[in-house]
Amino acid sequence: MRATRCLTPRSFADGLSALHSATDFDALRTLLQSLCGTLRHRYFSYRGHFPLPGGKLATPQLGNLPHAWQAHYDAQRYATIDPVLTRARRQLTPVEWMPALYASPEARQLLRDQRAAGLRSGITYPVFAPSGASGTLSLSSPRNPPRHPRVPGAHAWMQHAGAVLAMHVHEAAWRIVQRDTARHCAPVLTPRERECLRWVARGKTSWEIGRILTLSEHGVVFHLRSVMRKFDVSSRHRAAKLASEYGLLDDFASAGPQTLTCAPQDQRASCSAST
Repeated sequence: MRATRCLTPRSFADGLSALHSATDFDALRTLLQSLCGTLRHRYFSYRGHFPLPGGKLATPQLGNLPHAWQAHYDAQRYATIDPVLTRARRQLTPVEWMPALYASPEARQLLRDQRAAGLRSGITYPVFAPSGASGTLSLSSPRNPPRHPRVPGAHAWMQHAGAVLAMHVHEAAWRIVQRDTARHCAPVLTPRERECLRWVARGKTSWEIGRILTLSEHGVVFHLRSVMRKFDVSSRHRAAKLASEYGLLDDFASAGPQTLTCAPQDQRASCSAST
């Protein structure tokens, strides 16, 4: 798909807002592909580094680079000698893929291979967070960079927009990493406990939940107290909020509205964690 869409502040702001609703890396990848096009780039590649409790590190990666090029880049371990990534680790401002950066013989070979794969121009945005997390968002195109931009200031505007996009993508990735990490630490709930919590999240009382699930009110209270013990909280609503944040109620959230007399209906990117 060629990036021909015209960038407007409104469309770009709408795209950034959509990033806040991304609940997994596949959704984030789809949104990022569209935003990449608005900045007149065809390809993107995001790499994140997030310290986790226990000395672990989450390293999500997502992109739409040509498969053959990505495989070659990984096989040659170009990330270890890529001068763009090296500079991005040392500065806050964007790093344009200028030929002068590729000074060593290995880097010049990387540049030749990169261009042969169709990545003739690009820019990498470093992102650093107070928590110690870092990341890079690279945008690239098969077109050569224009020597004289048609619209004065357009190049600088695109750079600023790309930097804003990088920050929003990094924040969205961190939110997904936190959610996925929390899921591994979430308490195990029985199917009946989850059903009760789902209806608490919908604002139902114990009596109403009993009617919906064909349980006694005492039975509903029993299950909710069990849930509160597992979450170590004193409020059923707090337990429901935590369960939602852990993703334990996701199957319920996608279901349509339910009536009081009906039972509820149940329904390529990568991230690795290492020590």
